[in-house]
Amino acid sequence: MTVPSNTLIRGGHVLTMDPELGDLPVGDVLVTDGRIAAVGTEIVADAEVIDASGAIVLPGLIDGHRHVWQSLLRGVASDWSLPEYLREARSMYCACFDPDDAYLANYLGGLESINAGITTVVDHSHLQRTPEITDALVRGLLDSRVGGVFCYGLQNVPGMTDPGAVRDLLTRLPDDWHDANAQTVRDKYFADPRQRLRFGIALPESAPYLPADVLDALVARATALNPSLITGHWNDRCPDVFPSHPQISLTHANHLSDDDLTALAEAGIGLCTTPDIECGMGTGPLLARRFASRGGAASLGTDITSYTRADILAQARLLLQVERSADALPPTVTWRARDALDLATRSAATSLGLASEVGTLTTGTRGDVVVVRPDPLGATPVGDPAATLLFYTSPAEVETVVVEGELVKRDGALVGVDIADVRQLAEEAAERIRARYDRLPRAALEGVWSGLFG
Repeated sequence: MTVPSNTLIRGGHVLTMDPELGDLPVGDVLVTDGRIAAVGTEIVADAEVIDASGAIVLPGLIDGHRHVWQSLLRGVASDWSLPEYLREARSMYCACFDPDDAYLANYLGGLESINAGITTVVDHSHLQRTPEITDALVRGLLDSRVGGVFCYGLQNVPGMTDPGAVRDLLTRLPDDWHDANAQTVRDKYFADPRQRLRFGIALPESAPYLPADVLDALVARATALNPSLITGHWNDRCPDVFPSHPQISLTHANHLSDDDLTALAEAGIGLCTTPDIECGMGTGPLLARRFASRGGAASLGTDITSYTRADILAQARLLLQVERSADALPPTVTWRARDALDLATRSAATSLGLASEVGTLTTGTRGDVVVVRPDPLGATPVGDPAATLLFYTSPAEVETVVVEGELVKRDGALVGVDIADVRQLAEEAAERIRARYDRLPRAALEGVWSGLFG
């Protein structure tokens, strides 16, 4: 489609999320050639006009950690524990995707993001079973038009049914072919370092449990691939071997001490909290607020859409409520909706090394803008717009989404997408995946993860 060179979003309550600019109760945002050209009142420009009167205008939301390939597994993990997830998703379902399924999963996940106002997603992609699957995963995200970082999983992925072979594959370091495969997709799809979707590396689940010298060598392998971001799941061990790098973001890390969090903040390492998954799977206290209080840059993530839908405002709300519930009958609320919203925008961008690009409506940043029109029966008149976003809206109220100046959702509908066709393709793919899953030797594979990384 033709991308408009000028788009003027007019008359909304503008939440710039830029501390210096603040809010504009009735403001305009001008996007020119994919960048924020002006933020102010009564802007005059030769541009396509989006009427945002009565709506809330904010930067594109950021999902700091998701395994997008699981978009075709919606609901299968909603009653799983973490051990069940590792067993089912990481040694069984991952063997059931072919390249066509992988493409559709990431395409669907990108569309789901845009529909919810998420314009930047960090795809911790750990389905790299074959080069063909990797290529399909990248193409799916690119074709969806979402921005973010595709983090190649530097990790072995089971594709066989022999439990001994699966266990061996999971416990050894990533096979050498991954480096060449990662370099191939980087050179093929990510030549422009400023494009909306960028290249990153995702470390394997085993990384926190490796001896320091082995982890150091693994991170050196990742760094040699010149990623814009390195991501990793983490536990209660403070990483002290990461070399100097543009940006590192660790997810979960629920049991790090206050001193560890301070050390991460001082090192400029980002931290991502995934409230639904961490609460639902009982992995420990949520760290985003504690990390932010120590000067760290935190983000929020969906983690797995096999458990819950992609809705970062819902994650922000859950985090806020969990933090508030820790204080018994406080005389005042010390952590506000605006603080949680910051983790889905400005702070998230900083944690991912993208602060100059996304996270705020600041002149010169990428033209990622979201217009949310609250339900007139349930959310008007609008009081605090940040509270309205967290407590009174859902993806259904996301009216307009602009990604790098491109209108990808307008009047509540995705632009250029045949939803009925996508739904049919997704249903057919899900049936194929389930049929393959049903043929797996479950009894033999169930014990593969027992005792690993403990």
